[in-house]
Amino acid sequence: MRIDNWRRQWQRDTVTFIMIVRDHLPLRRVWPSVSKRLGLLFVFDLTIAALYVKGGVTVLALSSLPLGMMGAALSIFLAFRNNSAYDRWWEARSLWGGLVNEARTFSRQTLTLVDRQEDDDETTELVEWQIAYVHALRCHLRGQNPFAELSGRLPPALIGWLRTQRNVPAALLLHAGRRVRELFDDGRIDSFRLVQFDGTLTRLCDVQGACERIKNTPLPRQYEYFPRVLVGAYCLLLPFGLVEGMGLLTPLASTLVSFIFLALESIGRDIEAPFENTVHDTPMSQLSRAIEINLRESLGDTRAPRDVGPVDGFVY
Repeated sequence: MRIDNWRRQWQRDTVTFIMIVRDHLPLRRVWPSVSKRLGLLFVFDLTIAALYVKGGVTVLALSSLPLGMMGAALSIFLAFRNNSAYDRWWEARSLWGGLVNEARTFSRQTLTLVDRQEDDDETTELVEWQIAYVHALRCHLRGQNPFAELSGRLPPALIGWLRTQRNVPAALLLHAGRRVRELFDDGRIDSFRLVQFDGTLTRLCDVQGACERIKNTPLPRQYEYFPRVLVGAYCLLLPFGLVEGMGLLTPLASTLVSFIFLALESIGRDIEAPFENTVHDTPMSQLSRAIEINLRESLGDTRAPRDVGPVDGFVY
């Protein structure tokens, strides 16, 4: 029953929180973000072409040289902005890769460095804590309520205390530190092993802090405002530079070039925030599930849920 509850909750959490891994990006994923502006630009381009060709308003034709220079400069600016956004996305993915390693390390340390006793529930509890921590961190970064995930994993008393904490993953780290200290006080680990445990918990804290930094520190708003304004201005000026040479074909050429710039501007906005519940999100649900599978297998738990792979080119 507990596994079924976890699976249902995971499915609810991951309906839209996915990362694209397919070889091609469906146009329906790009089109909604640019279709409105592109449609308005097409109507504008068509009007300019009709006035020039049919209405004889030759003053509408401008030199294409300034537009070429502006397009080159704008391309460099968009490339710089998109590289900055991708660096944030890749750092987020790297941090979660590090979290996978640290979770496995903590589980291994718990199962190999702690002196075992009969009916040893403490080590199992710590491994269960690590699973709960990973899911809590995912929910924390996505702004979700973590207690639907934690209710079946942790003791009710601990759940009650966690409900009083604003930062649930940080509170779980504190709880784990206290439990490790109790193991030291009981003589089940020595001072050297205590240091090893503390180092792992410190690195987990570092990963969480770095993720929170990305979550709470967006790219400077100038990176959002100026590309949008400059791309809009360039797309509006483009038909004036093309109409003399292309005539009634101006709307087709101008709309195509505009689509390229609008798509580039949209890409940066899509990937700059990797924890915001979008299709371009870091696949934290899949990584959380992978960690849970690894740690449950280390406990010899045959109830471990199944792994989750890409579905139609999307990974959750």
